[in-house]
Amino acid sequence: MEYLKKTKILGAVGAILLIIGNFFPFMTIRKHSVNFIEGDGVFTLILGIIALLLIFIDFIIAKIPEGKANFLYKLRNPKWLLVPGILSAIIILVDSGDAFELGSPGFGFWLLVIGVVAVIAHAFLYKGDQE
Repeated sequence: MEYLKKTKILGAVGAILLIIGNFFPFMTIRKHSVNFIEGDGVFTLILGIIALLLIFIDFIIAKIPEGKANFLYKLRNPKWLLVPGILSAIIILVDSGDAFELGSPGFGFWLLVIGVVAVIAHAFLYKGDQE
């Protein structure tokens, strides 16, 4: 557990699952699978990319010349990951609410759920070198 508090692995895995979960079957209704990217998956895809960028914001800041990225220093706080995490959770819950009466969750749904949980958990667990 101490290892997860000092590394960005949990958040990176969660953000990657949030990205790739959109391309797997989200739901199966009468032997027909639906990928999440066909619906609101575009939003969770964008939120997953934003989460990945927020996780590795230090690397982005290091590539920008000195003094040009002052506004990015405020985004170094891992609590900012709650924004894409909670928004993704809301999108997934809203889209899956009525649909589960008709079908069953697919592999993509579970990838998205695990991804959201990992991103939100990372926001609370990460205690890396912050100023």
